[in-house]
Amino acid sequence: MPRARGFEYWFGGIDLNATPEASTSTDQHVGQPPEVGGHRVDPQGDEAGPSNNDQQADSRARTGVTLSSEESDGEAEVESTPEGYVPKVPFVGMMFDTPELALQHYNRYAHHIGFSVKIESSRRCAKDGELDKFVYVCNKSGKPREEEAVPVKQRNRKLTVLTDCKAKLRVKRDGARWKVTQFVEVHTHEVIDKFALKKYLRSHNKIPAEEKKFIDLLHEVNLTSGRIMEIMGELYGSKQNVPYNSKTVSNYTAKLGNYDRIKDIPELLEYFEEIKKDDPRFFYRFKLDAENKVENLFWVDSKARDVYPLYNDCISFDTTFMNNEYSMPCAPFIGINRYGQSIQLGCGFVRNESSVNFVWLFERFLEAMDGLHPLNIITDQDAAIRTAILIVFIGIIHRFCRWHIMQKVQEKLGTFVAQREDLRLEFNDVIDYSMTPEEFEQRWANMVETHGVADNTHFLDLYDLREYFVPAYFRHRFFPFLQTTSRSEGFNAVLKQYVHPHDSLVRFFKQYMKLQERIDVTEDAHEFDGDEKTVRLWGDFPMEKQILQTYTMPIYHRFQLELRKITSYNVRDIGVTEQGSIHEVFPIQGSVRGYGRRSYRVDADVANGIYNCECCKINRDGILCCHAMKVMSHLGMVTKYPEHYILPRWCLPPPDIVAPRDERQERPVGQKLSRKDMRLLRYGNLCSDFAKLAVGLAASEKTNEIAERHMRAMEKEMADLKKANADALKKRKSAKHAVNTNTANDSQESVPMEEDAATVENRKARNPPMSATKGRPGSKRKKGGLQLQKPKQGLCGVCKQPGHDARTCEVRLANPEKYSLLGLFH
Repeated sequence: MPRARGFEYWFGGIDLNATPEASTSTDQHVGQPPEVGGHRVDPQGDEAGPSNNDQQADSRARTGVTLSSEESDGEAEVESTPEGYVPKVPFVGMMFDTPELALQHYNRYAHHIGFSVKIESSRRCAKDGELDKFVYVCNKSGKPREEEAVPVKQRNRKLTVLTDCKAKLRVKRDGARWKVTQFVEVHTHEVIDKFALKKYLRSHNKIPAEEKKFIDLLHEVNLTSGRIMEIMGELYGSKQNVPYNSKTVSNYTAKLGNYDRIKDIPELLEYFEEIKKDDPRFFYRFKLDAENKVENLFWVDSKARDVYPLYNDCISFDTTFMNNEYSMPCAPFIGINRYGQSIQLGCGFVRNESSVNFVWLFERFLEAMDGLHPLNIITDQDAAIRTAILIVFIGIIHRFCRWHIMQKVQEKLGTFVAQREDLRLEFNDVIDYSMTPEEFEQRWANMVETHGVADNTHFLDLYDLREYFVPAYFRHRFFPFLQTTSRSEGFNAVLKQYVHPHDSLVRFFKQYMKLQERIDVTEDAHEFDGDEKTVRLWGDFPMEKQILQTYTMPIYHRFQLELRKITSYNVRDIGVTEQGSIHEVFPIQGSVRGYGRRSYRVDADVANGIYNCECCKINRDGILCCHAMKVMSHLGMVTKYPEHYILPRWCLPPPDIVAPRDERQERPVGQKLSRKDMRLLRYGNLCSDFAKLAVGLAASEKTNEIAERHMRAMEKEMADLKKANADALKKRKSAKHAVNTNTANDSQESVPMEEDAATVENRKARNPPMSATKGRPGSKRKKGGLQLQKPKQGLCGVCKQPGHDARTCEVRLANPEKYSLLGLFH
């Protein structure tokens, strides 16, 4: 519940001793004096005793009210009214220190009565040019609008119903103060009595200053306006008690983004420089066009640069995620750590997806990584990316994302194969379970010949791309647990939880760093599990315990899944060689997930602990496959996992890797949250605690008096503390000013330092223009996966079964009178 204010605070700057008789104005009080707020005002302005409506007015004022101290722009701070507070009815001759205080008081009175206030007019004095008159009126003042047709393309906004209401408050400058010269109390419309509805009145639908800071914090963690309102409802005790609505929060958070967009790039580069002070190895580069607008941008933090040499064996790069107000393609570099977890190895933005921009981006990536090339990279199917990789990453293995290719195949061939189920099944089997390039090409040739599609242009185009996406061409390359850019897409999906599509680059980067914190926390959790936790073994194989003690927990779970699959296979001996024996591993029944229905050949060299399976999982994922372990079990060699098959990148982190990171991130003993964060934390806790107290304190008049008494005592104590702090601060400033004056007299004039080249370049940078997107907008329809899918069949209009329509339906043909085609289609 908002903090209540004391009596003196609310009437500060208002002369409560002024009476109507003291006014010399000729303006008259308009209308008969009805009972307002539990007090009766006579024509001369003298207050009478409480009316019969005291209890009703008192009950309406029981709940805390948020009121505004709006200026003419309507965006000033708002403050909270103490419970039980009934504002004084304005009267002619009432004095205020400023016109803002007059508006503030009139607005509080308006909230109590149930109407909204706006500024009708103001006037400047002809002599000194200063404002000398303000007229505040009811928001329903003005002639009723004539109904007129709204154009189709024009937004049909909700408008306030005008009733030509005459209620107003006019104040004029009287020396150094402001005097009420006219007050019209009567309204020509019904006022709002229900407290929960008053917050929708425009002049009362404001967010208090303290709560704006709290909402800023919630917005920083990407909470929606609806979720923010849920939290504020908990703090207030009910959403009906919150003195503003979700739309108010939405408008406020939208303005926060507008502030960032004004100086987006300069603020971002300044933020980069601030980071470099604490993290000297933080790296960023940008490229400007002829107009000094940012064309390309790239950054990477020190942690990513430190771990990259450990995980440069496979990276994912994808630009399908556009998430900033300039529509610049976001290009993250994603790696895989020892826990099988996606990690950020840098991020960039490019003006457009041209090979020149990608060359610049890849060169900056190599510059940040001290020239160390990645060994394998998987990207979307893009000619510009392919060209840039050939230019910059010379000699590395480049693979296209299979998922994107298969989506294009689905669009082109989905209808074609709808009536060719045998072709679809064989197509998927050839792609998935061809073990070598030679086997794939032989099976492909047989498939297109058998089904008569050798001349189909779509199949020909797909065949030309075979070396970039078919698994058979990458069996011996390290692409752990992936055939697609799902690592990048998974990163993009998570990032969408943090960043809005129209956010500025500054906010994007801050949310990017929050995602990095999330990755670090997850990595710490995995590290703790590996050091302090254990799991039950699946079987009695000693090598399973060895892997549990050697590999990280997530990789052990993947190993355990392979170990379980040995129960799905049988093995037979098919030959002997000089090095060992040859075995065939075949499924006991049906298909095995990830391996299909086919059999696999395993060459075993027991003496040297070598087990080569044609599926090549050890090369592709870094762990032995179930086929090799089935043969090991068949030969009784399950006591020890061969040392040469243990991949260091999957092992538990050695102490020399953990220590530097912990040392760098270690916080000083006793370090606490910042003063700003502590204030917000205390504010939230106090709101929640006071809201709970208010439930009991509002039960009766006695409990309400207890609350008011303690609030007045707290206000007095806070005012005394505030005054003491202000006096102490004033003394310190005076002493510091005296020291600075003496120092300046004794020192010589300082020579201004020249800015370095980087600072000068940063000052020149301007916001980028809107980038043109590539291709048509993406479809929101859910698409298939890595295989060619059978199109969804429609249902018969008669029997609701697939495979036919109403014209050939046997049920309709058997009952032609009941199911006529004319009736079905009309």
